[in-house]
Amino acid sequence: MQIRPILPNYNKTQIQSNNAEQQTFTGLSSKLSKSVYNKNEVINLFHKYETKSNGIIGRAPAKWIYSIPFEERKTQIKIFYEKFGEIIANLRAKDKETVNTNTIQQELTQLFRTTGILNSKQKAKIAYKNYGTFADVYKLDIKGESYAIKVFKKILEKGSNYHEQNGNFFEQPVAHYISGKIPTKKNNFFKYYFGDLKNGIMVSRFEDGHNPFTGKPYRTEQLGIITGEEQHTKSNNLNGRILDIGMVDILPHAKNKTFRYIYTKTMRNQLAPFEILQETLKWKPSKLYNERLKGVFYSLQIVSDENAKKCLDLLLPAADNEVALFMANNIFYAPYTLRKNIFYSLYEKNNTKIDLALAKKLDYINGITSKDSITYQLLKNKNNNTINKILEESY
Repeated sequence: MQIRPILPNYNKTQIQSNNAEQQTFTGLSSKLSKSVYNKNEVINLFHKYETKSNGIIGRAPAKWIYSIPFEERKTQIKIFYEKFGEIIANLRAKDKETVNTNTIQQELTQLFRTTGILNSKQKAKIAYKNYGTFADVYKLDIKGESYAIKVFKKILEKGSNYHEQNGNFFEQPVAHYISGKIPTKKNNFFKYYFGDLKNGIMVSRFEDGHNPFTGKPYRTEQLGIITGEEQHTKSNNLNGRILDIGMVDILPHAKNKTFRYIYTKTMRNQLAPFEILQETLKWKPSKLYNERLKGVFYSLQIVSDENAKKCLDLLLPAADNEVALFMANNIFYAPYTLRKNIFYSLYEKNNTKIDLALAKKLDYINGITSKDSITYQLLKNKNNNTINKILEESY
């Protein structure tokens, strides 16, 4: 006799509800969940997917979504995002005294009722809570829950490198990416729901200390992200929960899984690059073989000079032209005291592309390059017009 497994008693409406939730978030949201991007890359993606996504990434709280009747859900969610952004954008003002929160509160209540999230007797409440360099924070109370509404002062920040680590087009995609990549039990960042890049609005759970983080935080280096300065992290910490995503660094080559893997191993073990290199050199040359060699070189930035030298003694003889070109272009990853030895090894390959890369990086090798330096003269002796032009214009 065949025994049939007992399956959960899901009804048709529940299955449809789950599908409907997924159908409403595509394009921009999906793309930004796959990798961590810098601000300029996000802006380009936004322009590409703006018409399809209306600038929305992430998704509204489940309590909101499932309050909307299933047959109206797809249409009403789209209307909700559009109107919600327009209403909240009115909170962006230079003078807080000119903002009429009562009017905005009434408009929000009407929107939540129209879309079916609130019934005719329920209300939405919003109040100003705090400000920062890049945004103001409001508290939204609805259906017994509190949400933080972060209204960025500028939708698009341009300027210094400092601004490249903050603002609408940096913080929101990083928060969205982290929320999907870090397991809940290891995620010590605030709970992110959705963002509106078009209107510069971020919606998350309002943290008041009632959702403390007590676990062991996830090592974000595995995602290609390093959290900001320790002081910044401490000042934005509430019961172990980090409240601000700004001032994190996106590692170069963050999109490369092999590099991230080796870098993360190196963070825990200074000998990891050497051990990984020894293992890899037993392989037959392949694409992954070369990626591993590059990853080892990339990770030298966080090891001691002694351990870096151990790696380079094996790595330099094993590097083909592809790996050598990577090393020339990224020579600043190696300790400064070892860069001239790397230069001499790469120079001996007698490859024009490698020599061109070295010519552009001489200041990283010499500190300050003069025309009398040995590295300058060696490249000059190549008698290559393009190399000579770079040398003359740069040094």
